[in-house]
Amino acid sequence: MNVMVHMIFIMIFLAANNNALAEQVHRYSHRSSGVEKKSLPEKKAGKQNGSAKKAPSKTAKVPQKPKNVSSKPQKKETVPSKAPAKTPTPRPYERNASDSKTEVAQLLQRLAELGAVSSIIPLLQDSDPGVREGAIEVLGQLDAKNAISSLIPLLKDENDSVRNKAIEVLVQFRAREAIPVLVLLLQEKDSQMRINAMAALVRLNARGAIPDMIRLLKDDNTTVRTAAMDSLAELRAKEAVSGISALLQDNDSRIRIRAMEVLALLDGKEAVPGIISLLKDKDDRVRVSAIKALQALDAKEAVTGMMLLLHDNNAEIRSMALSLLRTVKAEEAVPEMIPLLRDGNPGVRINAIAALEELRGEQAVPEMLPLLNDSVGSVRLQAIDSLSRLQKEEFIPHIASLLHDKDERVQTRALELLAEIHRKNAVIPEKKTIADVAALLQSPNKNLRAKAAAALKELDAKEAIPDILPLLKDSEEEVRLEAIRALAQLQATESIPALVHFLKDNEPKIRIAAMGALVVLQGKEAMAEIAPLLKDPVPEVVYATKERLSQLQNPLLTAVISKSVNLLIVLCPILAILPLFLNGAKFFISITVFIGSLFLFRQLANLSLDTPYLKEGALLGNVYLIGVLLIFGAALFLKASWWILVSLIKGSPDGEEDHLEARIK
Repeated sequence: MNVMVHMIFIMIFLAANNNALAEQVHRYSHRSSGVEKKSLPEKKAGKQNGSAKKAPSKTAKVPQKPKNVSSKPQKKETVPSKAPAKTPTPRPYERNASDSKTEVAQLLQRLAELGAVSSIIPLLQDSDPGVREGAIEVLGQLDAKNAISSLIPLLKDENDSVRNKAIEVLVQFRAREAIPVLVLLLQEKDSQMRINAMAALVRLNARGAIPDMIRLLKDDNTTVRTAAMDSLAELRAKEAVSGISALLQDNDSRIRIRAMEVLALLDGKEAVPGIISLLKDKDDRVRVSAIKALQALDAKEAVTGMMLLLHDNNAEIRSMALSLLRTVKAEEAVPEMIPLLRDGNPGVRINAIAALEELRGEQAVPEMLPLLNDSVGSVRLQAIDSLSRLQKEEFIPHIASLLHDKDERVQTRALELLAEIHRKNAVIPEKKTIADVAALLQSPNKNLRAKAAAALKELDAKEAIPDILPLLKDSEEEVRLEAIRALAQLQATESIPALVHFLKDNEPKIRIAAMGALVVLQGKEAMAEIAPLLKDPVPEVVYATKERLSQLQNPLLTAVISKSVNLLIVLCPILAILPLFLNGAKFFISITVFIGSLFLFRQLANLSLDTPYLKEGALLGNVYLIGVLLIFGAALFLKASWWILVSLIKGSPDGEEDHLEARIK
């Protein structure tokens, strides 16, 4: 009964609330009617004659003269005609502006919460633009696509904010039916409205509006012309190439630059002649953009113009011209490029080296060699890289001298090249080179010390072992690691005591590296030294130790271990279920065998090289063990249940009777 009363109360409350909302909506959607509409002619009349607002109207009644009042006070009778004695009673629709806006916002919020789209749509016709804009926004929040037909007329609203909000929501709704009206907005006097309309058409993928957008390429407003190019670029409107090409002659350099960018995006190869003409533009930015556009269009016909830019006053333009000539394989430009190896700008020299490497190959080596002594380190690096790729024997003798370079980047690159060339069995003056490399082991730069140790390892420089040994005490972990690897590779047995000490180093990487070095230097003798690391607190170290120990095992033993693991994988589940079928002593023996087999499986799996996925800690190994233990637990549970059931049966009177009869028989 109480529930029924509550339900009736809630229904009455909602009905009253909806009626109140409907009344508010009706009042706000008809605020321009009634008394207010009647006052409009009076307002218009007031605009025609400003002074008439204060004078009484012809139809107004003139106040009667009191009987007992003398003629002196008669002058005061004109006062009521200038200002009414009483303040007019405010109409219901007349409110303070801020209060009205607040009330409208609250109303829209309540309608939004109720999802009352049908009550919001009438507010789109409200006389207040703020109400119309708010109603549009709420419809957008509610994703009320059924209101599209009511929103489209607002694209012609006299208020810019209302129109912009209508555009925003219609685009959100992907309302393609709004495209015809949006196309009309491209002819609006307001430039921002034309721009907004283009943006909306792009988002609606209105390719049918492309011809109308092309016309805006001739708009008087620079911003509109730019927006038109951007919109056509987004629509990939290749039919606009001709119209955009015309903008290459625009007075505004920004328009010319953007036109080239869009033409490159649209692959407008027919515009190449116009772009080439801009290589002579007075504006550096325009010339730079022209080079970029021609490079993107792979315009080989621009070679002649590009060669002229190799002598441009702007270093960036000279550098970009080199890049373009390199891209189009302009071998005819090589004679013009060679002098740029001596250009005053390092960036130009770097690009000249790269271009000549690609276009001239080994023939460019004589011109490049002097740049190994360039004053700028980055130029020397480019020369080293190019010469090393050309694989010219003339370059090899210069590597040793680069080890003394003042730029550490150059020294590092020289060390790397030494190792690479040695691996390719090229002839290197080893004694002099090894001495120069060993000197770098004392460098203050940690990376250089590490690279020097690695290079000596690659050069198989056993005579450098005494120089490498001190690096075992280096403060940098990276240097110590490279020293350990180098000493192991060079078979430096004198380093064994230090390596044994490193097995207790605080850094896991050092312990692992030392372990690997001891295995290389001692073989099986290292097993006793590294075995304690099986109890290391770091899992990576434990895993590495097991791997090293496995490597030291006898191949036959390794094969036996692998076969045993595979056998136990099958046997353990069988042994887990076996106790279910055994009684007495056999039952307990089967449990003992199962536990022993499981323990043996775990140990052998950790030693096996063929089944790393079953090692301790591995996901599959853990899943397997849990599965086997579950089988074993299920078998014991069933066995215990059977024992209990048998005991109950034997304890019953019928069971005892059957038992006695069996004994008598």
